[in-house]
Amino acid sequence: MLAVAAGSHLVSSWAKLYSDQKAVSAAVTYLHFVGILMGGGFAVVADRTALRLSPDRDADWLAELTRLATVHRWVIAGLAVSAASGVLMMLADLHTYTTSVVFWTKMGLIVVLIGNGWMKLRAEAEVRGATGGGSGASGGGWRRLRRTAVTSLVLWLVILLAGTILNASA
Repeated sequence: MLAVAAGSHLVSSWAKLYSDQKAVSAAVTYLHFVGILMGGGFAVVADRTALRLSPDRDADWLAELTRLATVHRWVIAGLAVSAASGVLMMLADLHTYTTSVVFWTKMGLIVVLIGNGWMKLRAEAEVRGATGGGSGASGGGWRRLRRTAVTSLVLWLVILLAGTILNASA
């Protein structure tokens, strides 16, 4: 009971600080945008690169695919910053967000985005030949890599749209 009361007090104190101090709300919103720009920006560039890669066109596709793998840590860092700031924004207006269909749709889409990212990592590994007994240049791996890249692009854009709608309705 004490923990619930303390948690409730902490959330209401945060909500008051967030609403009363424009610098605090601006800083949290800024961090949220930085996370989206960093994670989404790197992801979009990586997805575009993945869509352009082909063993038929690029003699050095394996090296390019290896460079592409270094982007994932930036995408994950961006998602982490965006998630942390998003939690702070949600706690500032808990009732509005927890009862919003758009909010929960956005959260579901983010889960799908993370799952798609995991599938993209597996497709990249398959194409590099790290799985499947060295048959990385097979068509199946390339098709999965392209499909996950297209899915990633679509999800980033739809999540951004959901966030825009959520912001307009909050």
